Amino acid sequence: MRLRLLSALVAAALSPPVLASAQPQDAGPDTGAGATEELAPAVTWTEEPTEAVLSGTWAAPEEDGRVPGPKYALQKIEIKGNDKTMRSVISRYVEIEPGEVFAADDPRLVRARYRMLASGLFYDVQLYLKRGDKRGWVVLVVDVKERNTIVVQDIMAGFSEITPYGSLDVADRSFLGSGISVSAAVVAAADQYGYRLRFNDSHFLDSDFGLHFEGLYAHARDYFGREHIQVESSTGDSTRDYAILRYDRAGGRLGTGYTMLGDNFFSLDYRFEIINADVPVAGSNYSFGETRPIEFGHLLPGHSILSALSFGVLRDTRDSTVLPSEGARTAFDVELSTEVLGSDYEYSKFTLAYDHHFPLRSGHSIKLHLFAGLIMGDAPFFDQFFVGDFSAFVPARVLEMNFSHLAPSVLGTTIKEMRYEDLAGSIGLEYSLPFYRGQGFFYAVNGFVGLGVFALCSREDLRTDPKGYTGFQVVPMDLTADLGVRVDTEIGLFVFSFANLVRLIPDIGEEMAE
Repeated sequence: MRLRLLSALVAAALSPPVLASAQPQDAGPDTGAGATEELAPAVTWTEEPTEAVLSGTWAAPEEDGRVPGPKYALQKIEIKGNDKTMRSVISRYVEIEPGEVFAADDPRLVRARYRMLASGLFYDVQLYLKRGDKRGWVVLVVDVKERNTIVVQDIMAGFSEITPYGSLDVADRSFLGSGISVSAAVVAAADQYGYRLRFNDSHFLDSDFGLHFEGLYAHARDYFGREHIQVESSTGDSTRDYAILRYDRAGGRLGTGYTMLGDNFFSLDYRFEIINADVPVAGSNYSFGETRPIEFGHLLPGHSILSALSFGVLRDTRDSTVLPSEGARTAFDVELSTEVLGSDYEYSKFTLAYDHHFPLRSGHSIKLHLFAGLIMGDAPFFDQFFVGDFSAFVPARVLEMNFSHLAPSVLGTTIKEMRYEDLAGSIGLEYSLPFYRGQGFFYAVNGFVGLGVFALCSREDLRTDPKGYTGFQVVPMDLTADLGVRVDTEIGLFVFSFANLVRLIPDIGEEMAE
């Protein structure tokens, strides 16, 4: 059961922190980064405006038919408040160049403020105009208030029905003020441990292309089968409830990315891993009303190589990456592993995720979440869709390692037969309401309630008669739900929720899941 701790007294309801990034410190329910009242116009004047280079009556209408306001020529950009962050890092977010003519309501200024807030480097950003040295020329002032960039992304000490486990993930979001992000993570449990290092430079060598790297090592095991387990293996690792597969992974990925028009990010990665697995020779369990062989996650015994290329497209127009209230995020990813790349595994993986936040009055909002995933071929189980990634009542993976054997079955369907599968889909709604906005260590507190439904199965299950199930039970789907609060702080976002309490206590979690 997962646990994210600030203290042992609140451990039962604390989920993993993620970096607080885009919520301004002084934002109220109606004045966050996405409040149009605050951002129209995009900038304010620190003095009486200078005479315009072009007035609204002289300028031609924009493509959308909007008549632009007075326009001015940009003399230079001044940056204030950046004690830690290099000037060049901040100026990258401003798309208007010195000498260019623009209006105070130019959407590029709105986008610049959004992107700076979303970077996680600042808790507030304000843009101002002041007179330049010549009539019609102006100076754009960017005034930032910096966050602490060294943060704890994830701290956890929990236990499942199998083993206690814990993890720690620490990052510097702007190493030496350069805008380069580095992080290190570790996870440990009984007979399991893993490490991960990450590096990301979104403007490598001051270019428009990024460079990112990830290194990973895992000494792990996983649990297969459901009931009446029979296993033939060299180690004899099995119990009456599950069979154990031991494995080691070492490798990483190297990639590049390019941001287009501010909101669209394209990435291309190469992944390489060496895997050493102690796969049982054979195994059987009681499933679908009969004794069936256990499929040990398509993992090859002994040493094997995983080599793959992946391509991703991300479009993010949310007003915040921490507590968004409007906008959308769309992510599409494709991964291809083939012997042409020297891989021992042949598969292709497609995922599409979409979140849309609909703003309501007084800072309330509704989020619609959609997900679809497909794997063609035999991907290793740690690349397949895992039931814990969809059900709030089953512990999710940490660094792609699993510590639980629970299976969800709120609706009593064939979903309890599913674990690592090739087909996945989910849809959910979440209602969010603001409780607090302030300054200091705590930035914001939001309450939330969510409800969703998900489906999970393998391609073979679509062609197999699910013995022991009738009617609606043959559909491999289930419900998930959660209720709690999100607390945005100087060091991260913490989630206190009912689902994490259920995950914490094995007896309750098993009853809820099964």
